[in-house]
Amino acid sequence: MIVATVFALWFSVYFGEKTETVVAYILILSFGILHGSNDIRLIRTITKSDSKSSMFKVLLSYISVVLAILVLFFYFPILALITFIVISGYHFGEQHLRKKIVSYSIWNTILFTIYGLFILFMVFSFQSEQVLLVLEEIMGMGLSKSVLDYCLIALGALLFILGGFYFLKQRITSNVLEEFFILLVFFIIFKTASLLWGFCIYFIIWHSIPSLKDQMDYLYGISNWKTFKLYVKESFLYWAISVLGLFLLLWFLKDRSFNMISILIFFLAAITFPHVIVMSKLEDEA
Repeated sequence: MIVATVFALWFSVYFGEKTETVVAYILILSFGILHGSNDIRLIRTITKSDSKSSMFKVLLSYISVVLAILVLFFYFPILALITFIVISGYHFGEQHLRKKIVSYSIWNTILFTIYGLFILFMVFSFQSEQVLLVLEEIMGMGLSKSVLDYCLIALGALLFILGGFYFLKQRITSNVLEEFFILLVFFIIFKTASLLWGFCIYFIIWHSIPSLKDQMDYLYGISNWKTFKLYVKESFLYWAISVLGLFLLLWFLKDRSFNMISILIFFLAAITFPHVIVMSKLEDEA
């Protein structure tokens, strides 16, 4: 992942902004959406439900959650955005730390959430100029950069305290220097890259691809090129429907003043909520 990250940062230096933007959207629409496109299969595998009626119920529930989140964004944007940020923080933190935690505790959920939120607020704080415009567009109200900075500092302090407790009590198996190094890498990514490209590097290299590997390990017992092709084959229909849904959302919002990043947030929020539930159950099963 370090090599891929260095290459991605090099790419942003030697290629123009337009090329970078196009590649970012291609990666998000491919690997980014793909890593959540097999949720239906994962639910059926976890619950051991193979009948057509159970599949229909799962699919209907999944679609209902997605539509409910979209409606929530249009009618209660502030609540929806805050919930999306917190849920995403938990999801990112869980992806990074779950396998490193040695025992179950309610504090694990808090640690995952603080860790993931710290990563998100690094993005928000370092790319505040563009982030504040997006937040104002979605929420209909403005924020100051100091709010983002204070949140980042507070989350950093909480992460230092709770993370330090986990290391002192040997509740986490990773090396403390390794974890600091990873956070330093994220710092460099978000500080040097643009908002979209920095998020793309993190979302694809550090989240989506590891998540794809975990899913393939669970579904097929191993992750390799063969099982990846099988994963793509099984999830292609759901991936295609997701991409079509994004373009329908773009068409629906064509007469409004939302920019592409705001619309992408709506879309990612809609598919993230059910995906987080599925991946949490998968982690419990693994």
